[in-house]
Amino acid sequence: MKKLLILGGALLLVACETHPAEIKIKGPKDAVELTAANPTFPTFEKKDDTLQLRASGFDDKGRYMGVVPVRWDSTERSVATISQTGLLTILSSGEATITATYEKGDVKREASLPVSAVIVKDIRMVEPVVEPGKVLEMAMEDIIQFKAEVLNDRGEVIPDAKVTWDASSYAVTVTPTGEVEGRAIGTAQVSAEAENGARARVEIEVGDRKPARRRR
Repeated sequence: MKKLLILGGALLLVACETHPAEIKIKGPKDAVELTAANPTFPTFEKKDDTLQLRASGFDDKGRYMGVVPVRWDSTERSVATISQTGLLTILSSGEATITATYEKGDVKREASLPVSAVIVKDIRMVEPVVEPGKVLEMAMEDIIQFKAEVLNDRGEVIPDAKVTWDASSYAVTVTPTGEVEGRAIGTAQVSAEAENGARARVEIEVGDRKPARRRR
C-alpha cells in the first residue's frame, strides 16, 4: 500500500509538472544589456571570442520561470560553435543562428539567436595602382585620391570598414578620406591602417610643379 502511494504521488508530480510556454536566449547575468526582454547581441570582432548563453523559461503570462535545460546547436559551425553548457565560441567571419531546444515528452519549445562576426585580417591599396617596389611620382600641388579595402579572415572586403590614413613626411599631406596632395619636393610614404593594425603603404616622390601651358 505504501509503495502504491509513493508511485501515485510521483505520477501526480509528473502530471503537474509545469513547462515553459516560451523560452528565450539570454547572455550572462552580469551583462545587463544581454539580459533584457529581447537582448541585442553585438557583432563579434575577434576569433575565439566566447560568450556564455543561457535559456530562460517564461509562462503563458510572460513571467520568468528560471533557467531551463535545453539542447544547443549552431546552423554554421565554421562561424560559431556552442557547447551543451551554452558556451558560444566564434571561429570566423560570417553569420550563424544559435538554437536552443527544450524538449520533454510531447512538449517542445525552441528559441533562436542570430550571431554575426566581422574579423579584420588585412588591408590593401586599390587606388592608385602601384607595382610592388615602384615609386609613385607626383608634382607639387598634384592631388590624388587614394583608396584602400579592408579584408576579413575569409579574404572578403568589409564594406565601410574604418581606415586611418597617414603620411610619413612634409612632402605630402593626406586627409582622413585618403586625398593626397603634393606639398614639397621630397619623398614620403602614405599608409592606410585597418583597426587591427594591418597597414598598406605607397612610396611617393614629389617633384617640382608642372610648368604652365603656354597659350597659343
